[in-house]
Amino acid sequence: MNLQMIAAPFVGGIIGLITNGLAIRMLFRPHNEIKVGKFRIPFTPGLIPKEKGRIAASIGKAVGNELLDKKTIIKALCSEEMKKAFYQKFDLTTRNMKDSQKLLKEYLKEKGFQESIEKIEGDISKKTGIFLADKMVEENVSMDLLDYAMEEITSNLNPMIMAIAGGAIEAAKIPISVKIDNMILEKCPEYIEKYIDSSFENWMEKPINEIIILVEEKFPKLKDQIWKIYKTFVEKKTGDFIEQIDIPKVIEEKIKELDIMELENMIMDISKKELNALVWLGGFLGMLMGFVNLLF
Repeated sequence: MNLQMIAAPFVGGIIGLITNGLAIRMLFRPHNEIKVGKFRIPFTPGLIPKEKGRIAASIGKAVGNELLDKKTIIKALCSEEMKKAFYQKFDLTTRNMKDSQKLLKEYLKEKGFQESIEKIEGDISKKTGIFLADKMVEENVSMDLLDYAMEEITSNLNPMIMAIAGGAIEAAKIPISVKIDNMILEKCPEYIEKYIDSSFENWMEKPINEIIILVEEKFPKLKDQIWKIYKTFVEKKTGDFIEQIDIPKVIEEKIKELDIMELENMIMDISKKELNALVWLGGFLGMLMGFVNLLF
């Protein structure tokens, strides 16, 4: 009787441990279906490999629509922790730049930005020159110049000469204005481009520490202004950007790309403690049932 009282709970506990452990393993194993001839052995593949696509879609929707929705991401990107991290990085960067004796072009080259900055500057100088020339023609600057010049000239002319030549002067204004417009369109972009390029080169030859001091003097609240621009951009534009990404679909595709072994290891790493608890709970319940059987 004493042996039975020990053996029954012990055997029940062992059975509980084995069945729960086997059930958990059968969630993942086997990874592929097993056939005997034309017949598939039941419960192959395991539940998770078999339903991998459906599980991936469900996780993607849950994470993308509930956990990583637009409001959550925007809130995280504009949080006080993010602001503090940005301010710390900004202060550290400016301190390091103040201690540097390198020229701006050397600093940019070291950081890998020189070619990109030079290309951007070249594009800006060309487009600026063309834009300003077109704007001057659009605003009829040539006629304003002619009106001013003619006013100065006629104010100093003899009234008799003015009476004779006035009509001819007025008639000449339009063709002269057209020539000035053509000259602006032809020459102005080149002059502006050269001026911008020259100014850019002068800045590139300045020590980085001098530039930082000048920037701080001109823009004492630059750090706050950059953060405000960043926050405004995130709040107004990030939502549309996130919707275009389709986070649920991205997560679903990423899970589908995972190898079954990788997925199993990932889930086991995350929930190892809880799954082991289930195994031991099965052993405890099996042992408890062994005691119950002794009572009947």
